[in-house]
Amino acid sequence: MKIYFKTFLIGFILFFSLVSSAQIDYYNPTHLSGLFYGQPSSARATGMGLTTITLDGIENAFYNPATIGLTKEKLNVHLNYALGSPVYKGSQYPFLGVSYRINKKLIVGLSNLNWWDEKNSPWSTRIGGFNESVEKRSASAYTLSAAYTIIPGLQFGVSGNYLIGRFVDNNVTSSDFILSAGAIYTKEVDIIKAKNISNQRIRFAGSLVNALMKNRIEQTYLDNLNYRDLPIHLSFGAAYKATVAIQPNFTEGKGFFRGAPKTLDLAVHLQYRDVLAGPKETIQNTNHEYNSAFGIGTEAWFMDLIALRLGYYREKRPVGDDKLEGIWATGHKKGITWGFGVNLPLNRLTNGSLPFNSEINFVTSRILDTYADNYTPPAYFTDRTFLFSVGINLKFVAKTQN
Repeated sequence: MKIYFKTFLIGFILFFSLVSSAQIDYYNPTHLSGLFYGQPSSARATGMGLTTITLDGIENAFYNPATIGLTKEKLNVHLNYALGSPVYKGSQYPFLGVSYRINKKLIVGLSNLNWWDEKNSPWSTRIGGFNESVEKRSASAYTLSAAYTIIPGLQFGVSGNYLIGRFVDNNVTSSDFILSAGAIYTKEVDIIKAKNISNQRIRFAGSLVNALMKNRIEQTYLDNLNYRDLPIHLSFGAAYKATVAIQPNFTEGKGFFRGAPKTLDLAVHLQYRDVLAGPKETIQNTNHEYNSAFGIGTEAWFMDLIALRLGYYREKRPVGDDKLEGIWATGHKKGITWGFGVNLPLNRLTNGSLPFNSEINFVTSRILDTYADNYTPPAYFTDRTFLFSVGINLKFVAKTQN
């Protein structure tokens, strides 16, 4: 009996010490935290099951550089901010991107995606023999992208991404450069034959993030050295969009709706992502064996002014107990997503005083669940489950359109 009691007591003390020090093995696929697996730089995509590679705009260029080829405006500015994470609860994800169309076929973009941990996070930084709590941690991706229209409807894009990690206050602890490539093909179709349905289009997309297959990055601080996994993402996506003619009589005479098309634009987006192994043996874990993901998202634009979005996302994660390293506190990342948005025709409403229109998108929902069914996480994980994301897209209007 004493042996069982001592075993239980030792196990309880070990478990309590792991919980209190936040050293439980919560499976997080990369130390770059939010750049690959956290909040994307698009509130629109977040509300649609994280379907990034078939959506247009500079905000999705990190995941598929061909997305900027779908942007019609000569100049586009996108700002995005997200707050919330299943693991690092106070995480913030600011983003700024600008795209500029050089001619009808070529468009270029420059963007910066960041992850900031909350100040004095309970998580410690581990680099080789260094394992201490720090005041501030962050990671950044600086992306230069370009897309070219090869034939009508087909865009091909490439991007260079400079990754920087600062996991000991303001010290650069890792840096690397990766290339990405992607393509998008859009074709007009006539699948549903009805008088009130028009503008039917199907879209196919594919992307390879980290195309040079660098699956390992060095993380250093002082004399400490550690190797971390650098993800290689292969993604495929498809989408269908159609416009339905409607008669919204209640909008007649309303200033906000004046001049807006009497239509309902409907779309559905599908995306599958897999993580490739890469040429080098991984050091920390076998990410490529676990991190396949599937997302589906739907979107409805009422009179091209108000949008509602709904989606579902599921990412395969390892489950079970690792008795040598601690407790796996993670399960498959999954859940329903939703969001909403509005188009503000500022150029029209101000009679051309403002040279741009604005699209504003929001996500106000719960963080996607990642906790294992056989484990009750500490209060730190369950106290803050709110996810907030806002994206502001400024679409500059040519003077001839005023």
